[in-house]
Amino acid sequence: MKDIIKTRKKTLAILFGAVILFAFSCLYSTHPRPVETEDRDAGLFRIWAHSDIQPVNESEFFHYETAVLDVAQNLPGLNAAIVAGDIVYAKKDADRYYRWFLETRKNAGIPYWFEIAGNHEARDLGAYLRAIGKPLHYAVSMGNMLIILMSDEKRTPQTEISQATFLWWRDLVTRNQDKIILTVSHAAPAKSGLPASMFPTMRLASSKRFEEVMKRYYVDLWISGHNHIASSISPKFSRPVAFPRTLFVEVASIHLTALSGIESYVLEFQEGSRECRVLTRDHQSRRFVASRSVNHTLRTGFRRGTGEPLILFPSGEKKAYFLTAVKG
Repeated sequence: MKDIIKTRKKTLAILFGAVILFAFSCLYSTHPRPVETEDRDAGLFRIWAHSDIQPVNESEFFHYETAVLDVAQNLPGLNAAIVAGDIVYAKKDADRYYRWFLETRKNAGIPYWFEIAGNHEARDLGAYLRAIGKPLHYAVSMGNMLIILMSDEKRTPQTEISQATFLWWRDLVTRNQDKIILTVSHAAPAKSGLPASMFPTMRLASSKRFEEVMKRYYVDLWISGHNHIASSISPKFSRPVAFPRTLFVEVASIHLTALSGIESYVLEFQEGSRECRVLTRDHQSRRFVASRSVNHTLRTGFRRGTGEPLILFPSGEKKAYFLTAVKG
């Protein structure tokens, strides 16, 4: 009986949260113009961005497997993938779930993978580092695009990023204003304008330091996850008045619940163009949702270069690629 009451309370809390998010989005969300999704150019540079896979048990493997199968069959030629945290659910048997993730992702046919740890990985960062084979924080340079990836560092609901990591991020942002800059963290800054960020547990801790930098310098896109509410209920895009040059994109979640479908996002960049398109993908219906996809104007036109990633570490070390960890 206690379990039933606890479950009912949890369900009511989730429903209440969804109503609050919907009301907040109606009042404060931005409304970027929707884009057509049927005129995609095969020559585009495309990144598959997703997060919050976290199967509770093997019966939930099909959530991610559904998404990967859709990508493999209907979205060939994707150039890279970003996973914005929460690959696994619990510390127990984490190694086995990481192995399942790594094997499953191979079926997508995507050559380069860039992950971060979310709050669920932070329960055992040692297991995450062993399995994924990348540091908690690193940056990826491809052509004139710089992707800065910062993992959650502590086991709390908020995304906790150390001051040392912030200073590394700030240095990269300020020194690379000639590039297209993408930042990836598990939760978004407090003033991102995303509905979920109004809740303290759903935002980046001590985010004012990041926000102060963004007032002065370009950050073209900020990719985050953490909020599982579906895009039909809680808007996943925001260009807040405080940061009109930045498009915040919440790419969660793959994990299927009563309030969320199996969703992800495709970022499209065209050679020489300042226009970026972010497309919402519904993997259950195997289609893009045009009304929940947006255009964003970048600081400068995209240049692909060789398309090969150069990995930059906080220590200053550089590598052409992780032979086993980056390539899928």
